[in-house]
Amino acid sequence: MLRKILLFAIVLIITGMIHSDSVSGYESPEMETSAKSFVLMEAGTRQVVTGKNENVRVPSGALNKLMTALIAAESMNDGFFTMDTELTASENAHTAGGAVIWLDAGEKITAEELMKGLLIGNANDAAVVFAEKISGNCEKFTELMNKRAAELGMYDTVFVSPYATDDENQYTTAADAARLTSEISEHTELRGIMTTWLDYIRDGRTEVANENALVKKYNGITGAKAWHTELSGWCLAASAERNGLSYVSVVMGCDDKDNRFAAGKKLLNTGFSIYKTVVPGFFPEHMKPVKVKDGADDSVLIEADKVIPLVIPRDAESRMSTVVFEPEYIEAPVREGQKIGTVGFYLDKTLLYETPLITSDQVSRNSFRKSFMKIIVKMFK
Repeated sequence: MLRKILLFAIVLIITGMIHSDSVSGYESPEMETSAKSFVLMEAGTRQVVTGKNENVRVPSGALNKLMTALIAAESMNDGFFTMDTELTASENAHTAGGAVIWLDAGEKITAEELMKGLLIGNANDAAVVFAEKISGNCEKFTELMNKRAAELGMYDTVFVSPYATDDENQYTTAADAARLTSEISEHTELRGIMTTWLDYIRDGRTEVANENALVKKYNGITGAKAWHTELSGWCLAASAERNGLSYVSVVMGCDDKDNRFAAGKKLLNTGFSIYKTVVPGFFPEHMKPVKVKDGADDSVLIEADKVIPLVIPRDAESRMSTVVFEPEYIEAPVREGQKIGTVGFYLDKTLLYETPLITSDQVSRNSFRKSFMKIIVKMFK
């Protein structure tokens, strides 16, 4: 059992960084935007770089269709069906209102064309076909949507339908929308669809046009979605990649369709020009073994549980430090992987990331016989 003892701190200035873009709490870029909220997120680490009201709940609009597309893509990756699989539209799909691709009841259409209808054309009937194929009906699929949202850390998001947009019971945040966008951006098989400006499906009978104007002119754009509804306003979720770096910008609740693109582009430019991703130079050999009281061994090695890449301003490496909190000793028995302290990575006084310090091995409690033998060995040395 750990005794209640004072922890001491060792501050190590990090001198070793490898590769690599900001940090929550860093000053936001000046944004001339009517948006209610916005955020810039590094896609790989899900680290919020900068934002405004990014954790404030807002109407989610058509974000549910992005979640529907994600679950459909994951179902295909699991082998449930493929892009070439023909799915059948039900009467429910045929009668879906709003943005549609005019599916007839009983019509067969490939999953790839449905994905184009959903991601490019914002089609409600396409969402219904996917929902019924995966879960049997839209109600059960909505439960799956909310379960998947929780798994992604979207704790301020609720979906009420695979496609219905303006509902006062459906909401999200800019940060949650960015988490979803980061996840779907990893599905490279969808990038060609999400970055298509104009296409034709259903044997050329139906044209689908992308509302996301950034797909035509932003260098490195990988996809996501733009939408507008009466409750949500004009919104954008965009992902882009350059030189191995990936960022997501989300702009929610603009009162102008073009302002969302200007704001989203500026956020992405901020990521690529001002920030970089670094892996903290924390090495196990810097850590001294911790003494073990009443143990079969006198000490145990410790290590950081997990060290992840961190996003910082490009000129900030020299201002980073590591603070290690560990006890003077612990009592046996000791389990392998037992948490005994923490290590925090800081930029100036801002904590970027904290991870547990854990034991690298186990140490059993010392028995009387073992203690006696230790004494005998020391006497004859």
